[in-house]
Amino acid sequence: MHIHLVSIFPSIFDSFLETSLIKKAIDKKLITIDVLDPRSFVPGKGQYVDDEIYGGGAGMLIKAKPIIDSVESIVSRIAWRITRKTKSATHDLRSDFRIIYLSPSKQIFTQKLAHAYADVQHIIFVCGRYEGIDNRFLEYMSDKYPKNFETLSIGKFITLWGEAPAMTVIESIVRLVPGVIKDAKSRQDESYSLQYDMKNIEYPQYTRPEEVLGYKVPEILLGGHHKNIEERRKKKIKKMR
Repeated sequence: MHIHLVSIFPSIFDSFLETSLIKKAIDKKLITIDVLDPRSFVPGKGQYVDDEIYGGGAGMLIKAKPIIDSVESIVSRIAWRITRKTKSATHDLRSDFRIIYLSPSKQIFTQKLAHAYADVQHIIFVCGRYEGIDNRFLEYMSDKYPKNFETLSIGKFITLWGEAPAMTVIESIVRLVPGVIKDAKSRQDESYSLQYDMKNIEYPQYTRPEEVLGYKVPEILLGGHHKNIEERRKKKIKKMR
């Protein structure tokens, strides 16, 4: 899996890419993550990527052209790599990548989407800032890549930037890539499982010591009777309505 990030503040991802399982997945070559700054497509000394909003309004808006150029440069690289790999210019590129703009959207991120994204070879995350991106970016992407472009929200709330939502989605996707988490079963016995149509909360779990401030580990979990433990866990899964 190759993840591409478009951000006007690329340094935000520095610590994220050097931490825990994300770094291990990169080191093992299970995933590749690149960050592209749209400023590299802006001529001039200032390399300004934002401006005031037509018609008035609070805040600034990111210009459409630098973001479009950034995404197109990534798509071109993806096409070149695929053509080089398959040695065929007739390969259907459309099935190999997804362009995701993190923004307020009707589409809300779920575990089901995480599983779907985990099967995509290339994902381009576009991170907004300020009041968002000039709508002509959305119009262009919707016209040129109607089957590849989508907007995505991680919930019905607003963040200061799109980088934080992007990191949240990436973590959810990457943990599903085979080899990233050693015990594959831990990706099955979890909250929002596809097995329960994402309408479950995982059973309560305990570790040492056996007693904490008067609260004890349930006796059945200490007996070593795996069948009884499994039955208890199934009963303790909370069903969401």
